Amino acid sequence: MIELLAVIAIIAILISIAIGSIAGARQRAAVTRARGELATLASALENYKRLYGDYPQIGPPDFNQANPLTPTSTTTGPGLNSAQAKLFNCLTGVFGPRAFTTADRINGPNFLDVGRFTVNGTLTTATFLIPTVSSPSSPPIKQEQNAGLLDPWGRYYLYYYKSAKNPAVWQAAGFLLYSAGPDGAHTAPPNSGVFTAAQLAVANNADNVFANP
Repeated sequence: MIELLAVIAIIAILISIAIGSIAGARQRAAVTRARGELATLASALENYKRLYGDYPQIGPPDFNQANPLTPTSTTTGPGLNSAQAKLFNCLTGVFGPRAFTTADRINGPNFLDVGRFTVNGTLTTATFLIPTVSSPSSPPIKQEQNAGLLDPWGRYYLYYYKSAKNPAVWQAAGFLLYSAGPDGAHTAPPNSGVFTAAQLAVANNADNVFANP
């Protein structure tokens, strides 16, 4: 009986070690995937800036991770969706850097291989990158999409940059782009783009994955 209990205990220990190893491997794989996708997004943002002269300015108060993807209004022109959808639309050629006015709607190139990402939301057409005619008197335009890009943990990638409405307050050198990691904990930067020491300690949560640390 003692020998049997000893064998059972050893088997239980080995199983727990195996489960821990599998969980650790999955977490490492998710981090690796997040880093790859963030690198792709960062490259898309750099290509976007080279073409349009600036990164997408989707700024406050719209860039909170908790904002829904669904539009909050139907009367103020393009850029109605949350920050995640605005970023998606900018990088797929719907909007220029100042995604707040009708005049900023463009038929630009797509900088994203969307198939490499997990997309949350609804793409209004299977050929969403092809311009469509909104009315007989209007030129073809790319349709604004209700979609955002998710990290391996099912949360939106977080992008912060100056606001087109008030660009002077942003003091960071460039954009901030990261995943909140497995636990989803992070602190959004203030509108100035400059963290205090206390904010930085929280923002740099140990499991966050940054494109530009």
